[in-house]
Amino acid sequence: MYKKYKARRQILKLLIAVSFCIAPMRASASQSTIDTLILGDAASEQTHNLQPKGSDTVIGGLNEPARRLLPADPVSFEGGTIGFTLKVDPENQNYITVKLWGSDKGAACGRLILFADGLQVGYRHEGDYDVLNQADEDAEAPGRFIYQTVPLPMSITREKTSVPMSILALGPMWPYGTTFAEYQKNLEQPTRGIYRVYSHTNPFFIPDQSEKQGAYQSLGVRPGPGEEVIARSKQIVNDRLAKLLDSPSIETTETKPATRWVRMQLLAEAYNTPWTVAFHDPRAIEQILRDGDAAVRDFNQGPRLSDQVSQSWIGAGPLGEAAVRVWPAIEKQMGEKITLGSSQVARGEAWAEVLRHSVDYWHTHRRAYTNQSMIVDFAIYTANRGLELIDPSRALPETQTRDYLYQAVGIEPWLGSDVQASDAHGLSIDMTSEDAPEPFGRHYYLVTRKGLSRELGWVGTYGETILHFMHDMVAFTNDPKIREQLRKIEAARMYFRYPGLDADGFSCMKLVSEVDNRTAHYPLTGAAYNAPNIREEWWMDVPALLTDDPVAVGAAQKSVADHEYFAYIQSRLKDPDTRGMMQNVDEYETVKSLAPSAYRLPMSEGQPDFAWADEEDAIVVVKRGEEQLFVNLYYRAERAVNSVGRIADFTPNLTRLATVRTETEIDPGGKTYIRPDWIDAIRSRGLPPPGNTLHQAWAGETMPIAARPEDASQPKYGEFGPFVGKASLYILRYGAYFIAMNSSYTQSFDVSIPADEQGMIDLVTSTRIGRVSNVKLKPLTTVVLHAEPIPVSASN
Repeated sequence: MYKKYKARRQILKLLIAVSFCIAPMRASASQSTIDTLILGDAASEQTHNLQPKGSDTVIGGLNEPARRLLPADPVSFEGGTIGFTLKVDPENQNYITVKLWGSDKGAACGRLILFADGLQVGYRHEGDYDVLNQADEDAEAPGRFIYQTVPLPMSITREKTSVPMSILALGPMWPYGTTFAEYQKNLEQPTRGIYRVYSHTNPFFIPDQSEKQGAYQSLGVRPGPGEEVIARSKQIVNDRLAKLLDSPSIETTETKPATRWVRMQLLAEAYNTPWTVAFHDPRAIEQILRDGDAAVRDFNQGPRLSDQVSQSWIGAGPLGEAAVRVWPAIEKQMGEKITLGSSQVARGEAWAEVLRHSVDYWHTHRRAYTNQSMIVDFAIYTANRGLELIDPSRALPETQTRDYLYQAVGIEPWLGSDVQASDAHGLSIDMTSEDAPEPFGRHYYLVTRKGLSRELGWVGTYGETILHFMHDMVAFTNDPKIREQLRKIEAARMYFRYPGLDADGFSCMKLVSEVDNRTAHYPLTGAAYNAPNIREEWWMDVPALLTDDPVAVGAAQKSVADHEYFAYIQSRLKDPDTRGMMQNVDEYETVKSLAPSAYRLPMSEGQPDFAWADEEDAIVVVKRGEEQLFVNLYYRAERAVNSVGRIADFTPNLTRLATVRTETEIDPGGKTYIRPDWIDAIRSRGLPPPGNTLHQAWAGETMPIAARPEDASQPKYGEFGPFVGKASLYILRYGAYFIAMNSSYTQSFDVSIPADEQGMIDLVTSTRIGRVSNVKLKPLTTVVLHAEPIPVSASN
């Protein structure tokens, strides 16, 4: 259990529950629209003093008028703008909502950025106050309108009845770019159409009943492709392997190290896969040895070894993994001499030196994000396993490297990097203060109790990659503890799929990336069952490993029944990941042979209503009838408690994506963070655009910093990291929903319920609570209340 986050004089309070009374939010479920700009309507545009610059008018979805913002001439990263004036409430929190056609798609449509009173409202990439809209490759809501909502700073609207605003078009962005040109692409085509802009005070936007909405329209289950793609995959794998084996003089001296690692891992696994042309073929061993020797030569040339192994999180892990997979076929060759510079060295000695240095570097430079920790720690483990075979005297104890895996997958607390005790092998290992042991104390886990990765809140695709990483750990170690942890994590991830449409209009399940703390998409391309379509996943690895698990098997079988699995594999037939394709062939055959599972994804049509929450990640999932609601209360609060929530709300006729203000109570650290004047990102200043300096509308906001655990030294207050942005209590009133979450480990809260409610259903327990004035929240508990009148015959 965590230690209390308060000063020593408050330690006694840990022995009892502490109650707080939180006032209800003033917002109600009633209509609250203040002003509406209808774009493409001459009268409305004139009334709102529209000033278009680089835009055109079109007739779009359901024959409604809209405006698009056009590329600049000459083409630039910025496109056109529209300026206008909207009425606002001078006293209360204001929101701006845009109406967009849900069939519009394509990242080339760019992003829409809101300005108010000349200030940029929110950030251009991965901010808590996000872009006004971002287009992605799949359509967000085909055949119907979507509404996207952002809050306005009260500093802009206070004591005003109207505010001048504008919407700017930006080109698509590539978040991993290191220069502005790589990061921010040009806008080369018109944006999606903007239909209406609204100002309102209710975070739950309610369009007028007279507005056209459209409806969910599916083509049904995809008719194909079918199982023939598996036979095609098998042929492609063998064709590629044959090409490798038939080229005995593959150039290794100029090959990128990452390419060698991939080739070594592929050939080592293919060597033991009976249906491949590489099965027990000595040419595969010869190529593995050539690649291993070339990698060792690289490590011994130019920069020192620590710089070489630090260039990639995997270090020399693949070298150790390949050695383990083909041992003892390479055992005798370890005594052969290879050339390193001007010296002749035994291969085993040279390989062992690199493996040991990789282990030494990375166990003193571990990573704190869940997915990154799994990559690094598994590479430490595989490098050390190879070392155990080649030179066991230089290997770390198995229990030590196995414990790194337990920490990475959340079985044991994550204790950070080890201190390098000595320089016994003549190798220098530099450490920084960030590499210090136990930076987050002795009780910090990288996976929540309920099975979600813990990376400053809930993450979508990055949270899914860990399924593959853990599969590899279990397959390599056969560790029962990691197997059971994988089972729990897989089950928790299933709550985050919702019914949607693929790019061709066929029914599928999709991953809710819209509330992602890291790389949000609107929506994420492709379908998601046991896994989404990310490069690490071929969809059958976990169910083929956990053949007795109804969740993993049922989700996989559903993807096959919907033909989305076969479509996904067909889309990857040109993928360079030959190893993944090879593994998938056998994994599919395993899953194909299993008996049908009765499990159905929680959000599937016909499944019972529910509410589920993970208080450690502050995420809430609700299914109520045909509505799927996802609420991220701990949304990108990286440096301080921001009281910002992110909502994705799906119904057959209406899609709402909203960034909203919440109420929070924190365990105070006595420090505050003042939001800087950055426009690009919240983690750093980022890569600001050239030209005139732009300013952030939210700059200067003072936010409280939550206290770290007493035994934690990181993050430094004012920097990003765990704890500092996490509230103890979250309260959100959204439409007919009232959500209260106690994310504290020790405190209890008395939470006041809005007095105007006639009755509520607690969707977590599926019980009616009737008319009450408050709810008692114990540590790590959540109530999700939905207002529903009490039947006349019911007792009060």
